[in-house]
Formats: sequence, C-alpha cells, structure tokens
Amino acid sequence: MKSCPLKILVVEDNEDLLQATLVFFQQQGHTARGVIMAEEINDACHDFLPDVYVIDVNLPDEDGLSLTRRIRDFQPSVGIVITSARSQIGDKVLGYDSGADIYLTKPVHPKELMAGIESLGKRMSKAHPIHEQLSLKVSRRVLTGSNGKVELTTGEAVVLAALARAPGLKMERWQLMELIGAGGAVATPASLEMRIARLRKKLDQVGADAPSIQSIHKTGYVLCQTILLEN
Repeated sequence: MKSCPLKILVVEDNEDLLQATLVFFQQQGHTARGVIMAEEINDACHDFLPDVYVIDVNLPDEDGLSLTRRIRDFQPSVGIVITSARSQIGDKVLGYDSGADIYLTKPVHPKELMAGIESLGKRMSKAHPIHEQLSLKVSRRVLTGSNGKVELTTGEAVVLAALARAPGLKMERWQLMELIGAGGAVATPASLEMRIARLRKKLDQVGADAPSIQSIHKTGYVLCQTILLEN
C-alpha cells in the first residue's frame, strides 16, 4: 500500500538524472520539483514546502551533508534521503549524523528510491506532530505562536520562509528583493523595509521574543527566531 501523495524536492546536479527522477516520481503520483544546486532551493520552495528532500552529496555550491544539517535545523520533521557514490561505512555514518533518514549508494534503482521515500512517508504520517513555539503554515500563510495565530500576506510569508531556510537565518537585501519581485510585486529597498516592519509586528503579536528580525547595516536581515515550517 502506497503512502499519500508526497511533495518531493530533488537536489541533484546531474541534469539528466534529475529529470528522469522527477518524471518517475510524478508517474508514481507524487509532486516533485528539482534543483541542481543548494542556492536554488529558496526559489523552488517559495510556494512549495517539501515533505521529503532527496539530496546528492556532491553539489557544485554546497556539500550535501552541510545542506542536510541546515534543512534538519529548520524543518525537524521533514524526510531527508541522501544519495551518494560514497559507499564507505564512515561516509554513511556521516550522512546519518548530519540528519539523513535514509542513505542510498549510487547508482540507485528508481524503485528502491521510491520504496524508501514511501516508507518514510508512512512513518512521518504516523508520527506525532512536533510543537514549536513559532510555526508557519506556508500554504495557508498562517503564523502561530504562544499568543495565538495571525495571517500573513503572500509576500510576508515568502520573506519569512526564506529567512527561516537561509544559512544562519541571514539574507541580503538583494536576495529578498529578488524573491519579492519574482512574485510580481514591486521590489524596492523601501517596500522590503515595510514588509519587514509588518512582519516584526506580526511576530511580536504571536509571542516572538524581541528583536524578532534584526537589520544588518547596509547588508540585509537576520531572523532571530527558530520557526518551524509546515505545509
């Protein structure tokens, strides 16, 4: 019996393998997206929160183990599958220590990969939800904290989710402006500052500690809270 349809993000720099994997997942009834490097994840996920990540270790911009640790930090309950040509026991131990649920050695047969993901999906569906002080339901744009809930605009949700996913919870202004502009909104330093100001108020409203978002002089912003991202 298969698990419910899953949202799967594949991070793989071999474009032929990436496309073949996405097609296979979609044929099995799941929703799948792919990127060839870690820095593309924010763009791919601004309206798509994965249930499972499939991560290649050898990426062109960031080691897959480092990426796994980052994802595990901001999404503790997400499923993570590492695929790698590294087959030594020490490599596998490092993968699991980094936060992977499953470590598969390449070449991986698509059916084996799918079986692992669907088994993981079943375990995740039975697990008790993780309760954090702050959480953002990305699809519904609802921010929840100890003081209750508040609805975010699409732009606010995009900015907050991007900060929550970013290395060190930091992003530069130009990166955030690109995300806002990708959604068709006007993206200027002033409009970004207005969004940040509104986000601070809403974070305060639900019980976030102050300061919730700090400005980095002439550079960008840093999120001072851990936020659990949910579908």
